[in-house]
Amino acid sequence: MLIHECVKCGKISINRIAGDDDPEAILKIFKESQGLSSEEKDSLERNGIEVIPEKERERIIIQLFGKDFRKV
Repeated sequence: MLIHECVKCGKISINRIAGDDDPEAILKIFKESQGLSSEEKDSLERNGIEVIPEKERERIIIQLFGKDFRKV
C-alpha cells in the first residue's frame, strides 16, 4: 500500500499498489519511508498505518520482482 498525505489539509489516503506501478519507484518510496521522523511514524500509527521496517526489505523485493530477483 502507498500512503499519501495532503500537504494542504493533512488528510491521509491509502492506495493499493497496482501491477503497472514502477517497482523501482516503489523501492525508492520504501527507502525514503525509513527516514521518517518518530513523530511522523507515530502519526501514521495513530491512523492504523505501520511503516515497514528496513529488515523487511528483502521480502518487499521478492514481492515486487519474484523469488529469483537475485538472478536478474
